[in-house]
Amino acid sequence: MSLESEGPSLRALLELERECCARLLPILDAERAAAAGYDHLALLACLREREALQAEWERVSRLRRERLRESKVLFATLVADDAALAAVVADVRRDAERVRRAQRINEAVVRAALAQVTDTLTVIRRELPDSRYDGRAVLRTPLPAAGRWSA
Repeated sequence: MSLESEGPSLRALLELERECCARLLPILDAERAAAAGYDHLALLACLREREALQAEWERVSRLRRERLRESKVLFATLVADDAALAAVVADVRRDAERVRRAQRINEAVVRAALAQVTDTLTVIRRELPDSRYDGRAVLRTPLPAAGRWSA
């Protein structure tokens, strides 16, 4: 492929990657809100949507890398010779960094939520060691000894 023919198709692929980033950001916001609000159904829906979109992004980026490899033209050369392509590359890099940052924040929120649940269960097990959840997720707890536990 020549430098001239590679630029526009590369630009189109980068635009698709940028679109994936733009579509991911609101999903990541919703995912974070669902995790912080312990809304498990919404969290699972967000995770499914995010996984599908990330798979699309990976497919497009893989295609972009293959096209670059086939063209045998250096990416830096393409960007240096095409101001419009350079602008798209800068946008994709900026948006990809925003997605990575949002994902790191979400990971921290999920870890904090998991730690809270673990801490709560630890307190329940320590204070009410014989308590169990039944099939309907209702806590069945023997009466505590007098003075041992209070709400």
